[in-house]
Amino acid sequence: MFFILWIRAPSIDDVVLYCRWSDSVNAQELAYSLQLQQTKRSNPSGIIRFNGTLGTPSIYRGSPSPEIDATWDRVALNARQIRMTREQLLRTGEKPSPAMVRYPEEYGGGYTTTVEVIHQLHCLDMLRRASWGNQSVGHGAHESPQSLQEFRVHLDHCIEMLRQITMCRGDVTMLTYDWVKGVKNPFPNFNVPHRCRNLEKVFDWVDEHRVFIPNSKVVRLEDNVDLPSPP
Repeated sequence: MFFILWIRAPSIDDVVLYCRWSDSVNAQELAYSLQLQQTKRSNPSGIIRFNGTLGTPSIYRGSPSPEIDATWDRVALNARQIRMTREQLLRTGEKPSPAMVRYPEEYGGGYTTTVEVIHQLHCLDMLRRASWGNQSVGHGAHESPQSLQEFRVHLDHCIEMLRQITMCRGDVTMLTYDWVKGVKNPFPNFNVPHRCRNLEKVFDWVDEHRVFIPNSKVVRLEDNVDLPSPP
């Protein structure tokens, strides 16, 4: 399941939790994908042509460096917790539980939440660092060290989460193939347009609704109970 965040909404009421499962891609989805790729670059924002050319420079790729690490930390390191009321939580399809973390009343009460995209980016960053031999959870000073076994469990969790979200969304954007000099087999063209959310606007919305609370205040309330194991 994943969050759809309506960027221009003034309230978290417009966060909708859902995931559509389907046995097959229907004709409407394919027709939409084809129509999307016929859209010219001059069309309204939201249509972005991916850059999938091998070796293309990016601020997110390359040998680890303070600059690249900082770029990833900006989008993946801080969960940026926000607040949900009981009514808003019910609208997502979740049921309030005494194990759920809540803010103390002195900080406005409500349930502690975050948007899924930040966790997904954290998982991608962890895979990036692991590919360079860095077996750490993150770059923050608050990160506690992990044993090799704990790191493997965490890494496998991230791979599985990214698999689920990829299969859940089932991108049906059409890729064409080209003949390339010196390459024997047809080569896929990954530089195709996709309809995208503006992640900067997502972060702006989240930052506007963040709840800043000292770590010492993130405690179990009197009516909280512990789950016997992680959900």
